[in-house]
Amino acid sequence: MGSPSTSDPEAPLDRHELPRAYIIRSERERMLEAMVRMSAAKGYEATTVADVIEYAGVGQAAFDEMFASKQACFLEAYDAVFDVVIAHVTAAFEAASGRPWPEKIAAGLGALVELLAMEADIARMAMVEATAAGDDARERYRAMFARFTPFLEEGRTYSGQGDELPADTARFAVGGAASMIFDEVRAGRGPELKRILPDLVFAVLMPYLGPEAAEDEMRRVTRES
Repeated sequence: MGSPSTSDPEAPLDRHELPRAYIIRSERERMLEAMVRMSAAKGYEATTVADVIEYAGVGQAAFDEMFASKQACFLEAYDAVFDVVIAHVTAAFEAASGRPWPEKIAAGLGALVELLAMEADIARMAMVEATAAGDDARERYRAMFARFTPFLEEGRTYSGQGDELPADTARFAVGGAASMIFDEVRAGRGPELKRILPDLVFAVLMPYLGPEAAEDEMRRVTRES
């Protein structure tokens, strides 16, 4: 029997016939996913390079070729995870275009907690393990959450008191919401994050709208949840 031919669409494709760039990309993606899964399951500190390459099904040489260290792999995986999170929130926020700004914020927060509740490993890795992965990871954690602040800038205009709000209002609002999510995920309640959506909405909107209007929006979200 002859060897499989790539001209036969039903014939299995030999790995060595694949372009090297595709193989490298595939191996890299598998290692990044492995880092997410293993650091979520074991914790960053307990996760080893051996764990990652075993989960990914690659060799030590492949890891060494692509990453300078375990931390380098973690940071790249963290970037990839947060790109997914931001894209998910952005899509929900933009889908609510034309609705009042508080409702767009609620839609974005709803998408965020839905994703994190469904993807426990992503939630654990993004929200908790980054704080255990060294100074570079903690700085990355702070920088990543700053990517949420542009969603809040419209609140200055919407509130009618934008000039009176502190310059760091958006950062404080995002930080408060992140702290609430962190506590839930660390306590093992990640799959239940939708439960705190009304509280998150209140925490983010209150600096812009004041407690009464923010509570009204919180009640609306509660009714629709």
